[in-house]
Amino acid sequence: MSDAVLRSQVATPASEPDNPRSKALVSVALIEANDNETHSPRLRPEARIFELPALIWGSMIGSYAIFLLALLGATGGAHAAFAIAISAIYVTMFFGTARMMLRQAPQQPRSVLSRAGSVLQTAYGPLPKGAVYGQVLIVPAVVAFFGIGICVISAVVI
Repeated sequence: MSDAVLRSQVATPASEPDNPRSKALVSVALIEANDNETHSPRLRPEARIFELPALIWGSMIGSYAIFLLALLGATGGAHAAFAIAISAIYVTMFFGTARMMLRQAPQQPRSVLSRAGSVLQTAYGPLPKGAVYGQVLIVPAVVAFFGIGICVISAVVI
């Protein structure tokens, strides 16, 4: 397609107010309709900062691994292995997405919680290290204990 086709015409009023014909006739200014020539700003990589230390991430992954292994042991292995394998894939996708985002981002600074006596600033105020660990790890820890409980009950009953 030629450049002439991509240009549209816009009417602008003439600059001669005393001439009666100037109100009827207008000059034409061309506007570029093709925006391929405009320069878009460079895309930046993901700049999200994960302020939790690696120990919390490892604990969460370990908790879900314990849960899935306990379920595998409680069900006898072959009976529910397919469903547990699918669940393991979902857990891998959940934590893998965060890991891939981190690989696309610039180098992350060390966690604020890695220093002694530091606090993590949240939307509801500063939280000390113990409170952060408790709030983040309570659900994965309970899920792991639930899986262990199922495994123990299965071993006792069967």
